[in-house]
Amino acid sequence: MKTALWCSRHAPSTAQLAEVAAMGYEIAALDDGLRLGAMNLADDDDLNAVLTELLDLAATHSAEACFGVFAAPVQECLLRTKQGGMPCYAAWNIQRSADGGKPTFEHRRFCRVGALSDEALR
Repeated sequence: MKTALWCSRHAPSTAQLAEVAAMGYEIAALDDGLRLGAMNLADDDDLNAVLTELLDLAATHSAEACFGVFAAPVQECLLRTKQGGMPCYAAWNIQRSADGGKPTFEHRRFCRVGALSDEALR
């Protein structure tokens, strides 16, 4: 199995973990990925701090991919990596909660949204 990271404020569901495993990966440093995924991104400094820490975490664990739910400014940065980098996959949620209701989630599949490298930093 290859090593991957998780980056989201929510823990991965059973279906998500099954898909990650079916793709040949296992998640490392889950608590770190949950913490990074939950950080507020108020400006470019916050964004760079999260991406830099994610890159460091990837190097520490020799991660070859990252899965999760990425904020829009993170996805914008992931598009900057032209070649190479660590592939990043975002969860496709097919069940939306009612306005003001409890959050709901049903995983459809992961979609590749870009790659993370030093090139992605602002």
